[in-house]
Amino acid sequence: MARRSRVKLPEEDTELNMTPMLDVVFILLIFFIVTSVFVKTPGIDPVEPVANTDVEWKPTILVAINATNEVWIDKRPYSLEEIRPVITGIRDESPKAVAIIKADRDAEVGTVMAVQELMQELSIDARVGTE
Repeated sequence: MARRSRVKLPEEDTELNMTPMLDVVFILLIFFIVTSVFVKTPGIDPVEPVANTDVEWKPTILVAINATNEVWIDKRPYSLEEIRPVITGIRDESPKAVAIIKADRDAEVGTVMAVQELMQELSIDARVGTE
């Protein structure tokens, strides 16, 4: 009777290499973080006048003007003379920025118009928000 020798072949360990998948996930995460647009909030919530019509508007720049005519941008108060470099910097970060100006009903119309004219000079589409 002949004996057969049994040779044991090495078993292959199957592993799932997760490194390429993690690389793709991190690249997608970085892409979405870099391309996202963040809205600059004014920092106060003024009492706005009431309007008859309401149109949906998705601004990237929010400017608020309180009753004492302080202009609030990104949670900091500014005087009317100080806002040009701030708004220019925001526009440079997001060239397609659109803005909404929220003014307290007791704010002076001249201040609101000056902010709106500044936005027009800087080629930013701006509207005055109402309640």
